[in-house]
Amino acid sequence: MDALATGIAILGGVTGLSGFIISIRADRRATRADKRAAAADQRAIRVEEEGARARQRERWSEVTSAMQDVVGANVLAQDLRPVLVRVRSSMMELVDGVSSEHYKRLDRWMSVEHKVINGLLEQTMVQLSGSGYTMKQIEDAHHAPNEWAASFINNLRVARKLEPSPEVEASIEEMIAAGETALSHLPERKPPQRSNSKPAERIV
Repeated sequence: MDALATGIAILGGVTGLSGFIISIRADRRATRADKRAAAADQRAIRVEEEGARARQRERWSEVTSAMQDVVGANVLAQDLRPVLVRVRSSMMELVDGVSSEHYKRLDRWMSVEHKVINGLLEQTMVQLSGSGYTMKQIEDAHHAPNEWAASFINNLRVARKLEPSPEVEASIEEMIAAGETALSHLPERKPPQRSNSKPAERIV
């Protein structure tokens, strides 16, 4: 009986030890699985962040591309309204897509730049009203908007390359100030004159 009891006790101990070993192995597998899952989550987060950064870089490029259509534009040869609408739309997409605290004045910068380029193109149209202008005179009239657009494109490229930082924020403030100064030197738009003629009768 003692031998039988001893054998049963040994067998129970072996079984318990086996169960303990199996439990340890299961815990290790679970731990490895958790680590793999965590690593996969980290990779997914990095992919998502990189995708967001890539889309943000695309938004800067879209504004640059839209502004390229302004450089070299000819107010006498084309309707620039679709071009300016595209510029404005790409600017709005950029502002909506950039969330960094160092770009919190980005909307004001884009707004000022759009107003300046509009004003310069309108000024060019006024200068070229009528007919009989030489090619040199046409080129000279387009110089101001072309130069401003080219400078803006360069600033966009710099802002796209730089990481959001206090330096970038300060540069944006400087460009806003430069744009507001340019606006102050543009002639004020005159409101349309009201006609004193009798309005046409409505035909029902």
